[in-house]
Amino acid sequence: MIDTIIFDFGNVIVDYNADYIVRCFADKDEDIKLLCDAVNHNWSALDEGIIEYDEYINQTKAMLPERLYDNVDRLFVDWYKCMPYIDGVKEIIKSLKQNGYKLIILSNAPDYFADVIDYFDVVQNFDAIVISGKIKMFKPNKDIYEYVLKKYDLTDENTLFIDDKTENVNSAKSCNINGLVFNQDAEKLKTDLKELFGINL
Repeated sequence: MIDTIIFDFGNVIVDYNADYIVRCFADKDEDIKLLCDAVNHNWSALDEGIIEYDEYINQTKAMLPERLYDNVDRLFVDWYKCMPYIDGVKEIIKSLKQNGYKLIILSNAPDYFADVIDYFDVVQNFDAIVISGKIKMFKPNKDIYEYVLKKYDLTDENTLFIDDKTENVNSAKSCNINGLVFNQDAEKLKTDLKELFGINL
């Protein structure tokens, strides 16, 4: 019986769209293209915690004309504010919490995201938040799932992991964790939770 549900954050709880985020901080198509290429040049290094935030900002600026430096500074402070909730998921999370499930966020994100994630009021429903850059582990590597199981004293077969990426879900399954790929359809998620795992909302 499932007693714990682990949620990815970007593209499961909120809509993470790198191009849309950049458009929040630039107007001209040329600038948007330059910023997209520079900001995303090695973002996974931030998520893995193998590069410091300030160093990454400096690398990004080095790829851009000076007139865009202010855009970069503003983007790296406020990028997460440009991620709207995915319709219906917040309500599912609240219902799961009310029904007594332990809820955990497991997200590939820069370490500093752990300090600002409270911007999203949905996180008050979660018992724990694990940010990849903070612990220097990264989905889909198996060690991050093993870390969560051990740290929070979870039983693998009683745990469900929800992510938008098939490779992340498959890796969790290789650790005997139940897995579900989410396609930004909250109604389908409700159906899958009930029909596949007996979870009623």
